[in-house]
Amino acid sequence: MAQGYLFLIIALVFNATANILMKLASRRVPSMEGLSLFEKCLALVTNYHLVLGLVLFASNILFYVLALKRINLSIAYPIMSSGGFLLISVFSVYVLHETLTALQIGGIVLIAAGIALLAYNIA
Repeated sequence: MAQGYLFLIIALVFNATANILMKLASRRVPSMEGLSLFEKCLALVTNYHLVLGLVLFASNILFYVLALKRINLSIAYPIMSSGGFLLISVFSVYVLHETLTALQIGGIVLIAAGIALLAYNIA
């Protein structure tokens, strides 16, 4: 079962990183107005944040499937979705300098508590 949680953590990190890369990729997407279809495709496939993000999304799915082979979906999915939310929120605040309201911070604390309760139930 420990291997299942290792796969889940890898999937979670890949998924969160892929989402972060999509945000960074969006900053590098030029205005598509007036570009031909070829130029639009070229602009996207040469965006390394976008390409790496897509690779990580695909890899995330593979590791998530391996995790689900060993872990109940009712445990894996909440950890996957909320854990990713926590990682992305921390990155957004400290690296992208986005702000969170007090209500959002309260929600993050509740999510972290939920993950802790799930993990406690497993041990």
